[in-house]
Amino acid sequence: MIISVTGIGSISSNCKNPDELINAAISSSVKTNFINLSVANDTVKVPVCSIDDRDFFLEGFPSFRKLDRTSKLAAYSAQEAWSDSGLDQYDLDMDRVGVIIGTSRGPVGKWEETYRRQLSKMKQLPSLAATGTIASISGSISQLLNASGPSFTISSTCSSSASAISIGASLIESGTCDVVVVGGVESVINQSIINVMRAAGLVGEDSIPEHTCKPFDKRRNGLIVGEGAGFLVLESLNHVDKRRGTPLAAVSGCSTGLSQAGKVGVQLSGHKFAHSIEKTIHMSGLNPSDIDYINAHGTGTQLNDLCESNAINLVDGLNAVPVSSIKPITGHCLGASPALEAVLSIKCISNSVVPHTTNLVEQDRNIKLNLIEGEPLKKTVNNVLSTSLGFWGNHASIIFSKIK
Repeated sequence: MIISVTGIGSISSNCKNPDELINAAISSSVKTNFINLSVANDTVKVPVCSIDDRDFFLEGFPSFRKLDRTSKLAAYSAQEAWSDSGLDQYDLDMDRVGVIIGTSRGPVGKWEETYRRQLSKMKQLPSLAATGTIASISGSISQLLNASGPSFTISSTCSSSASAISIGASLIESGTCDVVVVGGVESVINQSIINVMRAAGLVGEDSIPEHTCKPFDKRRNGLIVGEGAGFLVLESLNHVDKRRGTPLAAVSGCSTGLSQAGKVGVQLSGHKFAHSIEKTIHMSGLNPSDIDYINAHGTGTQLNDLCESNAINLVDGLNAVPVSSIKPITGHCLGASPALEAVLSIKCISNSVVPHTTNLVEQDRNIKLNLIEGEPLKKTVNNVLSTSLGFWGNHASIIFSKIK
């Protein structure tokens, strides 16, 4: 069965939709803001890739105002993907429409609000009982779309939305659903989370804020935190044909797994990650030489980039494929990153272009990849491999293919 993508939507730093996302990636348009962190007796300014409050709002959704920022970002881009699919003009059996969403940290804004109210001895808001649940993200999207099928929010750290896409595809393939809205969302621009990531040595530094994230570069020293959401609408190709819809691409292969590498989760050898990639390629029926572009996880941390390079090199024939990362553009949006990168992968297919890695000046000699440097590549793109890694060893890979 061909699992088709019929709608996409996204929002991230400086990018309110998928077209703006790919344009930012190919033009190296980076926008950073600052968050003030209280560290010991000092205040530290840390660059982040955040979204302006004026960039998203949803008309006609009464619950929107009371949702956590995480759920608001999800609702915005899920509605965009739904409209893009044309399904809002089609009579569906809504019991067969599912919503599967991935996130690493969940509605942290509501948790913080609850805690602040408790400390200040303020009356708790009754709405926090519902809006502070992890399932508030998938639940609010299901309510928005009037979908009554399977609805849940999952977490597999930074591979969360890749896992959501994989599960959504399986619900289509099994015949459980006709349509599944899948994606990921994260909003973690707050002191507590960025402070702990900084304490773990994950957050990068540079005298020029826009150069903070430097995937695969020998000078890389960490990531830049971002926020955002990416969504896809999945259907079987038969269902698309029946309603005379237009598929954008296909999910031709996907695999999730876990490396036994403790809480950090990055196995430097890349063996388990390579095995997952091999399973994805096998599922797709393609050969490694059929892959036109690899959209890498590429966070700009020392260990992650090396692990990913080693994994790709363990798959025979894959190390010649052009590779880049868009983390300097979006920031690392944790569980939402795979979904944003899925949206970008599909735009690469439709636009016949693949982005370079912004801020890559001198490739680390230990990184053995065919990295795209300096400027984007204009080429026919039939198949894109998107890869993801996360804490506790979670990893995932997905192949998006042109439907011919």
